[in-house]
Amino acid sequence: MDQNFWHTRWRNNEIGFHQDRYTPWLLKYWKVLGVAPGAAVFVPLCGKSQDLHWLVGQGYEVQGIELVDTAIEAYFAEGEEPFQRDTRGRYRRYRAANTEILCGDFFELSVKHLNAPAAVFDRAALIALPEKLRLRYADHLLRIIPDGAQILLITLEYPQHMVEGPPFSVMPEEVTVHFEERCSVQRLVFKATDVLPPKFAAAGVEQAVESVYHIVKER
Repeated sequence: MDQNFWHTRWRNNEIGFHQDRYTPWLLKYWKVLGVAPGAAVFVPLCGKSQDLHWLVGQGYEVQGIELVDTAIEAYFAEGEEPFQRDTRGRYRRYRAANTEILCGDFFELSVKHLNAPAAVFDRAALIALPEKLRLRYADHLLRIIPDGAQILLITLEYPQHMVEGPPFSVMPEEVTVHFEERCSVQRLVFKATDVLPPKFAAAGVEQAVESVYHIVKER
């Protein structure tokens, strides 16, 4: 993972990937997972996502991982939520009432760092990574979450040769490669969207396809 790239993006406020609202697919399809309130939910590469607030509001114990302190501090500041900062192993840990965000490298996470999540929400982690890292990401995620954990995954599909990511294009065949050997994989919906970063229109990409997957780790 090019850590300097992400630090620079946040420092320069080049965060077109950030949404200032809840993800509509999360609101529509989270219920498919049937995760009981009080369970732990893990959000990888969470940035300052508003979705964490929504999950907390549904009664979950939310844990995120984010590379950049600035993003985490912005999350709590914009939500006007007080937090404490300490350490958890090699990570800086930001804690509030029902939220914990670890600051550091996702690929250094181990089982002991997580709170045995019942579910994972991935809107902008897999698609934030270039192709060579996506297989490693999926493999590592499945190594550190427990059997039976569910994943709500959102991907974006477009002609990759026309515009450089992130967000990167991840086709259904790739999702199968990454997850099917150890998981059940169901594509819940796919739909065209024109809500894209400005660089897409500049490159001639006016629409992409968003797909939503329900994945269950079986082994």
